[in-house]
Amino acid sequence: MQLNAPAPSLLVVDDDPLILQVMKLCLPEPDYRVYTAENAADGQSLFAKHAPDAVLLDIQMARQSGLAALQEFRELDPRVPVILMTGHGTAEIAISAMSGGAFEYITKPFEPDDILPLIDSAIETSRMARLPAVLLSDNRVTNNTDAAGDRVLGQCPAVVEVFRSIGRVASQDVAVLVLGETGTGKEVVARAIYQHSKRHDQVFHAINCAAIPENLLESELFGHEKGSFTGADQRRIGKFETCNGGTLFLDEIGDMTPLMQSKMLRVLQEKEFERVGSSRSIKTDVRIIAATNRDLDAAMADGSFRSDLFYRLNEYTIRLPALRDRGDDVPMMTDYFFRTFANQLGKDFRSIAPETMRRLTSHTWPGNVRELQGVVKQTLLKASGPLIVPAFLPIGLGESKSGVDLDGQGRQSWTDDLSLELARLLESGSHCISDEMHNQVDRVLLQGVLKATGNNISEAAARLGISRPTLRNRIRYLGLQS
Repeated sequence: MQLNAPAPSLLVVDDDPLILQVMKLCLPEPDYRVYTAENAADGQSLFAKHAPDAVLLDIQMARQSGLAALQEFRELDPRVPVILMTGHGTAEIAISAMSGGAFEYITKPFEPDDILPLIDSAIETSRMARLPAVLLSDNRVTNNTDAAGDRVLGQCPAVVEVFRSIGRVASQDVAVLVLGETGTGKEVVARAIYQHSKRHDQVFHAINCAAIPENLLESELFGHEKGSFTGADQRRIGKFETCNGGTLFLDEIGDMTPLMQSKMLRVLQEKEFERVGSSRSIKTDVRIIAATNRDLDAAMADGSFRSDLFYRLNEYTIRLPALRDRGDDVPMMTDYFFRTFANQLGKDFRSIAPETMRRLTSHTWPGNVRELQGVVKQTLLKASGPLIVPAFLPIGLGESKSGVDLDGQGRQSWTDDLSLELARLLESGSHCISDEMHNQVDRVLLQGVLKATGNNISEAAARLGISRPTLRNRIRYLGLQS
């Protein structure tokens, strides 16, 4: 999870003042920081000064072309994604430029709904490449609560072995397979490997193989030629091409279809591929880090995962333990997250009551570290004092008035949950009951809709009937970002 992170930043370079003004309106403060420049030279100065998360760059500018500026931005930092803006007549130039390192392109004129998902994707890609993936044991935890970055915490033998494995394999240019349940930190481990590798100053891209339909995943990875299928109105450059020389993280690779598995096997064996609809082979030099929460031994036994692909991916394996198997790591991690999120949220936190800690350590944590982080954040948002008592825990980790442990078995319905929450607020003397009850409902509502839409902000906002800025503000306010 990203801790204490500043608002994402975007540099927009275009000699059309209207474009600069529109992008500032579409990405308002404090959710975003938008820097604007009317020429490439000013853009490079702002790039060097502010180190933006992503760049939106026009190809056709009077004093210097965007293509020349693209190469200069890549020389400054090739990890920063650059989205090209182009007119209809220069779209083919922009597509070709993607082979030279551009992240994506968009044709003018465009609607905010067209550009904002690209910007969010570029910012997330930049975050994954540049935000430190920190490995911490208990003797360093108390001194690092102010540092920005994603963390793997722990001191149990299984986690210490994960740290050692990252150290052993990071500098070796081999494929790595990261195995573990959902929420154990597979993405952070993948980024730690990348950041300690010889390719740390090159591109890092991540693809969730389970979130993209097969035909779109093939295009996303390998690209396609114009006219190769219905809707392919332009050539597309895939990640194996734009990521050449860098690292590609394939998350949930166990969910790949058999056809995609065969195509992946060929890339790993031959180091080459063809775009969809083309017979021309393209060489690629990409390091693969793959991850899955599936039992691949069982998947190979039932024929749903190819054993030859497994052996190609499995040049080195790192297994992440479930949180329930990590013993004394839970109290140490709980204390760390309380201190860190209290600092982030501006809450007064001093200690955790023994009964609160007992309930936290006895929980089975099916969502692993991600669930623990969410529980800590929700608890702090409820807390009305520096001591974390059981009443502040989310429903399901606390007890009802009758003493029934609401662990999912004692819970009768969602209306019972709300009634218990109302009783707690009344007992606490709160004078913000309406706001707090609405926040509880919103947490369930937003998490459910975001999950159902694959975390697609535009689609989630449409389903909820609210604007994207409103949804982003609610996500940030409720601490739902992960």
